[in-house]
Amino acid sequence: MLLSVLLVSVSSVAQMTRYTSPENKYYWKNRAPYQGYWQQDVYYKIKADLNIQTNVISGNEELTYRNNSPDTLRFVFFHLYQNSFTPGSYLDDLNKANNRKIKYGQYESKGLGTEILSLTTTFINGRAFEASLQKEIDYSIMKVMLPEPLLPGNEIVFQINFKTYYDTGSQRRRMQMYESWGFKHYNGCQWYPKISVYDARNGWDVNQHLGREFYGDFGDFDVELTFPNNYVVEATGILTNEKEVLPDDLKNKLSIKNFKNKPYGEAPAIVIPADGTTKTWKYHAENVHDFAFTADPTYRIDEVIWNGVKCVAIAQEPHCAGWQNAASYAARIIEVYSKDFGMYAYPKIVVADARDGMEYPMLTMDNGSDPGYRSLLCHEIGHNWFYAMVGNNETYRAFMDEGFSQFINAWALERLEGYYFKQRETRWLDQKITTPMNQQYYTVYGPYLRAALSDEDGFINTHSDMFNSALGHGGGYSMVYRKTATMLYNLQYVLGDSLFSKAMQHYFHQWKFCHPYPEDFRISITQVAQTDLSWFFDQWIETDKKLDYKICGIKNSDSENGYIIKLKRKQRMQSPIDFTVISNCGVKYDYHIPNKWFIKQTDATILPKWEGWDKLRETYRAHVNIPCGIKSVMIDTTDRLGDCYQIDNTWPRPYKLIFDKWQKPNYSDWKNYVFYMRPALWFNNYDGLKIGIHAESSYLNIRHIFSGDVWINTTVGQNSLSPNADINKNDPASFRLNYKTPLNFISKNVSAWIGGGMLDGLTFFKSGAQLDALKYNLQFFSEYKFLYRRNTNTLEYLLYPDEWQSALYNTSLTIGVRKSYELNNFRGQAVLQMTSASFLSDYAYSKISLTNTEYATTGKIDWRMRVFAQYGYGSSVPSESALYMAGANGEEMMDNEWIRSRAFVPYSWLGYGDRINHFQQGGGLNLRGYAGYLMPVNKDGEQNYFYKGLSGASASVEMDLDRLVNFKPSFTRNWLKMDVYLFADAGSMVNTNSKETMKWTNLKADGGIGAALTIKKFRRFNAIKPVTLRCDFPLLINSVPAAEGDYFKLRYVIGIGRTF
Repeated sequence: MLLSVLLVSVSSVAQMTRYTSPENKYYWKNRAPYQGYWQQDVYYKIKADLNIQTNVISGNEELTYRNNSPDTLRFVFFHLYQNSFTPGSYLDDLNKANNRKIKYGQYESKGLGTEILSLTTTFINGRAFEASLQKEIDYSIMKVMLPEPLLPGNEIVFQINFKTYYDTGSQRRRMQMYESWGFKHYNGCQWYPKISVYDARNGWDVNQHLGREFYGDFGDFDVELTFPNNYVVEATGILTNEKEVLPDDLKNKLSIKNFKNKPYGEAPAIVIPADGTTKTWKYHAENVHDFAFTADPTYRIDEVIWNGVKCVAIAQEPHCAGWQNAASYAARIIEVYSKDFGMYAYPKIVVADARDGMEYPMLTMDNGSDPGYRSLLCHEIGHNWFYAMVGNNETYRAFMDEGFSQFINAWALERLEGYYFKQRETRWLDQKITTPMNQQYYTVYGPYLRAALSDEDGFINTHSDMFNSALGHGGGYSMVYRKTATMLYNLQYVLGDSLFSKAMQHYFHQWKFCHPYPEDFRISITQVAQTDLSWFFDQWIETDKKLDYKICGIKNSDSENGYIIKLKRKQRMQSPIDFTVISNCGVKYDYHIPNKWFIKQTDATILPKWEGWDKLRETYRAHVNIPCGIKSVMIDTTDRLGDCYQIDNTWPRPYKLIFDKWQKPNYSDWKNYVFYMRPALWFNNYDGLKIGIHAESSYLNIRHIFSGDVWINTTVGQNSLSPNADINKNDPASFRLNYKTPLNFISKNVSAWIGGGMLDGLTFFKSGAQLDALKYNLQFFSEYKFLYRRNTNTLEYLLYPDEWQSALYNTSLTIGVRKSYELNNFRGQAVLQMTSASFLSDYAYSKISLTNTEYATTGKIDWRMRVFAQYGYGSSVPSESALYMAGANGEEMMDNEWIRSRAFVPYSWLGYGDRINHFQQGGGLNLRGYAGYLMPVNKDGEQNYFYKGLSGASASVEMDLDRLVNFKPSFTRNWLKMDVYLFADAGSMVNTNSKETMKWTNLKADGGIGAALTIKKFRRFNAIKPVTLRCDFPLLINSVPAAEGDYFKLRYVIGIGRTF
């Protein structure tokens, strides 16, 4: 026994010696980033068998660990990542804190992620030493006590017998297993006990895994993976027994090229019949800090060689038609990164069709098909530079790998695809209006600028798990991608192209196969730049300051042909500034304003420096000499400056007018304030055909959001007017205008709006403000509203002309709070608001209401629920603002273009009387079964009508059934949706009789079945909003009109949109 232990130990230490030898040019001691640097060494030898019946990996791991630190280690830590996906874990508690209910699988619910069956040591401090080890497991972290202290410069060998369990719970995890065309697909990620990193900066890495990032020691891996004989496997490292498990004749049969004409999604052929035997795939990997694999019987293979690097693509056979260029595209990516940032040091790269987007050394797990997957491949392969080779602690600071990979992602796309992002839609029906958009904006700047404009860009120098305790990419975590990449483009802007490239290559070369922290990156760049860049890194990494410069104006100076261009720094972040002047003769003049003593290499004219930040020296006057006069001035013509509001970077201001053909671009123009215009055609019974123009604009859909319409009312098609109507007294023209923008100069997360117009007989004005308390998902709002119909002719527009009084001012002030929430399978929104008659009003009333709307899922049933209550009082209540039992009031209907006036609803469906009618619009108490019914009640000898009032309460529920029957024809799936549901409503109305006594109706209820048909999109005409036509059948009501007599009866009501 002792002899066998000694032989194992000698073999492991010998392999470690090969890894640490001078012949390994990438070993850290042979190229330490600085004097005194150290990191630990590992050698993993793993034999694993995956049972596809039980979905369990059974493994034996031999780990040799060398202590290169100056410290004596009395214990070590391991990561057991899969234990995070079990009840009671830290990740489970984080889900609960975010009101996220997790469904656990059969193994997960038993606490089985990675199970340690035995743990021993066979070698320590230069001698054989066999002993069982004491351990303490805290979910994803295992502490192991050593039998004796591990001395500096010595090794210990661990023997670990373990099991890791695949499962299908609802918590997103990278170690995936899923069914695919009758086969099981496996992704093996963080599947083995992995020793924690012990480094000079933070000591032991004992971060619980919360679903995000990883950190590992560099070393060598020898891994044997045993699968059923029909599986095709790829993994980190070189396959050492390829001729045994993948001989040439079989490899040729599995070529992706063989399936180029196979219809996408068609079931795979059986190339390797399962015969009950197994194959063992043997991999050897050097200079890596992790090992992953992917396995699938339907995998097909392609290979391309670039500069000795084997670029491998593996795709499921049904997807092969979309993966024909994957290997060659991977080779092109490797070439770009190698030439621009540093040579790829591994012998291969694999891009795998694995229903994911994740990176591992030499292996990326991807999804999609060409050309959609190109950006993903650029990003994940980029991680083999910043994560795999430059092995930062991504758990501690994720921006150093995710942000850097996002940056080189855009970099590669520009070189491979061209400067401008290409529209991918090939069919005419799917194509949208486009504006020139470069790869940087698509991949980096767009999301960052929108976040910066909304004050949500945050602090990227943050632990990956500490972004407001959010899940996924929430809480600002996405900024580790976008803001970091923007920072790197701005570093290029500051240093100049050649110096930036030299600095980035230096950083990569200095820190590849080592563990840098943020300060190491800063020092590395500064070593090359040879200037103080603390001002730059501090503001980008440590703060949420923003860049925002403005050209204020131009005036003549005293000198001949001289001009003074005034610039202003509107935000707190500073930067050198490049700007270009175009003269009236068409000559271009480039200028550079340094912000420090450092001046980058440039052909531009150097102006005096502008040093300042925050409130210090906010303005600058640039003196220039332009013989022909100035036509235009623009800051940064290279599109790299991360200025969060670029409209004022150009003089004159860059306004554009575009006829949009009922189309909206997928991405907003970040350089211009664009007015999109199109014809506006509409119709109602009084104005007839309305012919006009619609215009809308915004900056990145965040600032200066404007929309406006102007119509000429032709009276062509005028119809269905009352006998007293004057056919010539309709409005000759109509208009409406709306404007909304953030008020960041007042406070963060405050916005305001203003609007008004004359439309369908109504003169209206509104103005309001909103404060978003994002941390609590709260919105506080207030709005002043003015409504006025000048005479009885204006009532001719209305569906219910008797429910609006003309020649009276209806003004109101509303204040309220809106709360969005998620709780387990429920998500909802509660709105509490108070409205009161206000300045200039001819009415006197007040009301307070609470509306709670919830959505939930149980199995294949979707639930929609609404609870509403309102209390109101007043001596004079406008009918258009009253509470209606069956649905929306007139004020609410004015917000819906389909029903704000008579045009599309048959006249016979309207009005109030002694029976139920056929039109119902969601709102009010929402008792849809009583649409059009006056609800007469005789109390105390007085006839009262309860169809409207000012107080009441109700509850509604809808049970959607459409997921029970998966009927989605391919030709309608993308643009048409049918919902079928059961519904029930119940509520009671309050009214006031002549004696000022409040009277409640008996509980009114209805129930039935309904259907809603939604045109989700109009293909290329995406500016047209979705529209829903609803038909409800309230078959049962509990309070029957005398004119009908039947509780159960075939009734129907039609409406626009779901009732709630």
